[in-house]
Formats: sequence, C-alpha cells, structure tokens
Amino acid sequence: MLASGGLALFFLLNLPSVRLCPVSCRCTKLSDQGFKVDCSAKHLKEVPVLPENTIELYLQNNHLTTVAPGMFDKLQNLRKIDLSGNPWNCDCHIGYLKHWLEDQKLNSNLPVLCSAPVLINGKQILDLTGNEYPACKSHELIQCNLFLDRDIWLFAASLLVLILLLCAAYIAKHLSCWVVMTDPYLLPDSPRRRLKSQ
Repeated sequence: MLASGGLALFFLLNLPSVRLCPVSCRCTKLSDQGFKVDCSAKHLKEVPVLPENTIELYLQNNHLTTVAPGMFDKLQNLRKIDLSGNPWNCDCHIGYLKHWLEDQKLNSNLPVLCSAPVLINGKQILDLTGNEYPACKSHELIQCNLFLDRDIWLFAASLLVLILLLCAAYIAKHLSCWVVMTDPYLLPDSPRRRLKSQ
C-alpha cells in the first residue's frame, strides 16, 4: 500500500514535465534540469508552446514562416537552437525573431534564411535591415489613416456636443429670465401681489 502510494506520488511529481512537452515533439530530460525539445521535421506551421526550462530546441525542416511576438521570451535557459530549413517570410512580422536572435548568445551555426519576399530570398534574417521590410510601411500607413479618420470624427462629434450644450445653456438662461419677467405674482407693482400682502 505504501509502495503504491509512493509510486503514484512519483508519477504526479513528474507529470508536469511530461505535460509541458508539445504533442508533436520529443522531449528528453538533460542532466542540468532542463529539456532537449526536438520538433524537427514535424510539418509544423507555427511554433508550439514550449517548456520554460528548454535548454536545446530543434525546429528545423518544418513549415514555419514566422514566430509570434513573445514566443521565445520565457526560454531563459536556452543555449542551443536550430531554426534552419524553414520557409521564413521576412516581412514586418519577422521583426520579433530577428531582434530575438540578435539579443541571444546561442550555439547555432546554421543560418536562418528568408524564403520570401523574392527580392531577399536566401538572405539571412540576421543580415536584414529596416529598408527590407516594405510590407510594414504600407501596413503602418493604413493603420495611421484609420486612426486619423477616427480621431477627426471624434473631434467633430465632441465639438457638436459642446455647441449644443452652449445653445441649451443660453436658451435656459433667457427662458428663466422671461418667466420671471412675465409672472404676475412676481412683478413689483402687481395688483394681485398687493391684495395678497394685505
């Protein structure tokens, strides 16, 4: 009974590390309390959620075109990565991966090459400059135009509400003054007022 309880406790303690391994990948526990995560050649179209204590990561030969911003930020113990053999789309969405690779000091000899757009096909992501993101500029201009249109409409609506409030205040002031002046009980020499005071 005690042995089966100890065995169950052992499996429960080891369960989180098994659960953290992506379904399509193979995770191997390394001696220094981390994992080697091998997701190579699994036909992946996006990077799976990875264990935080990943030390070695192999994502080569998949169908990855970009990496979602923040995807690798939790991998503080990562020492080796292989991203080669993927059709990376080097438009504005590749910026996160480029900057992340620049910030890391990883053991990775294999280049990470762009597949698209055609003009920079075969160029290393680390060698890209800001001028080679043509898709981003037009995307940002569209977004700015949308924000500008919205701001103009909000300003016009606010101005209209302010004008209506000023008109309402002006009318209310003159209306109350007109009521006071035409009320027979409030006039100073009104016969009704004299009778009421006697």
